[in-house]
Amino acid sequence: MRRSLHTDQEIAFLLDEAARGIPIADICASAHVSLGTFYRWRRRLGGLMPAGLVRLDQVERENAGLRAEVQQLRAALLMQPLRAEPTQPTPTERVALHQGPRHRGAHACVGRFAFVRSAN
Repeated sequence: MRRSLHTDQEIAFLLDEAARGIPIADICASAHVSLGTFYRWRRRLGGLMPAGLVRLDQVERENAGLRAEVQQLRAALLMQPLRAEPTQPTPTERVALHQGPRHRGAHACVGRFAFVRSAN
């Protein structure tokens, strides 16, 4: 997309002139822009003051950077090979898997009569 020849502050000034009652055709003629461009600017930047335009520009730049970073991460994830089969747990991991939960009572109390079993 082609960059505008007008800065956001200039656009805000032109929109402010239109809000003050100056005919839009005169504004467009003096700024050398078409009516469609002016209405596109008004739709995009309508109620923002110049400070809001600066913040909008910062947010747009930040979003562009974040989108680029997401694309890089996606590409990196797609380049990683998938594992053919899961790895086997080490002997210490196997022992930890069979020990069960570590809490008072040593065993999880579940089921219909769990309150009776945990009365120790």
